[in-house]
Amino acid sequence: MPIAAVEFYDVVKWLHISAVVVALGPTFAFGIYQGVAAGRDPRSLPVVFTATEAINRYLVTIGGIVIFVTGIYLTIDGPWSFGDVFVNVGIVVLILLLGLVHAYFIPNDRRASEAAQRDIEAARGGDVELGSEFASRTRHSAQLGMLAGLVVVLTIYLMTAKPFL
Repeated sequence: MPIAAVEFYDVVKWLHISAVVVALGPTFAFGIYQGVAAGRDPRSLPVVFTATEAINRYLVTIGGIVIFVTGIYLTIDGPWSFGDVFVNVGIVVLILLLGLVHAYFIPNDRRASEAAQRDIEAARGGDVELGSEFASRTRHSAQLGMLAGLVVVLTIYLMTAKPFL
């Protein structure tokens, strides 16, 4: 029985794709986590934001580094070049997404969590009414998050279909 040969390139490609799934996949559900928490138990919002910050800080950041390093390897060792559109778009999108995570999402979500905590404390054990600051921060984060998600999905299409080759 022949044994299938696995090339190192294929292992790196698997790592590259797995890093995209593990790092970016959970971010598609952030809005759902926050919406369910806000609707069912607003007192849980600070914990939800702590969890999403940890995912952004560790999974997205470390995964982004793995995506970048493996992508560079795949470009150098594979049949691709840094002149290929999908390679350049991938690099730009990854840098943009990591920048958004650290410059916008993490600080904004931390402020939304702090606003929720203030609203929780103001309720003094009664029903929590989330204020306008919380609503504004989460609305803007959700809008930018949907745009970022669309960019991720379009980049995945570009990486797999390579329409400009």
